[in-house]
Amino acid sequence: MIIMDPVGNIPPFFAITGEFDTKTRNLILKKAIIVAGVVLFVFGALGKVLLGFFGISAGAFYISGGILFFTIAYEMIQSKPRSRQTPASSTEPKDTMMLAVFPLAIPFIAGPGMITTVIFTVAGDNFNLVRISMTAGALVLCLFIQYFTMRSGGILIKLFGTTGMFVMEKIMGLILAALSIQLVYEGLIKLNILH
Repeated sequence: MIIMDPVGNIPPFFAITGEFDTKTRNLILKKAIIVAGVVLFVFGALGKVLLGFFGISAGAFYISGGILFFTIAYEMIQSKPRSRQTPASSTEPKDTMMLAVFPLAIPFIAGPGMITTVIFTVAGDNFNLVRISMTAGALVLCLFIQYFTMRSGGILIKLFGTTGMFVMEKIMGLILAALSIQLVYEGLIKLNILH
């Protein structure tokens, strides 16, 4: 859920959908969540096949994922504009489905960090039916949290204020940075570089 960053997605979501009424904004958000869910489940189903096809070992993918997560965490901590965020001016404001697909579903919700997470979750050596169910359940839960957080964005901004939202994103960035280092460590173990 930290990688999905629902709190950090609130300001750009309102910037992109600012000209719409609440009903239309919520409809765009629903479409975006559905599209993002389909994308993530497809990558979950085909992730191991893709790694095998390109000859990428799980250890290498863990390390690359860790580096990617660290860059996202660094941007969260430093409050730098993220590469996955697209200015509203570059979209077609009247086409709600286009807005839902890009940039909301991809790359805001189903960004490279989430896609990477899904792929290396299914690429693990001990992946079985129980883990498939747990992964699918966790993914659905994250999408629900993303939906309700972004839908309640206006209330959260009023409740916590700009400073509160700022602090929350920094905390999530720190946790994600620690997770990224852990992934690199596990990748080095899987490649037998560390024991």
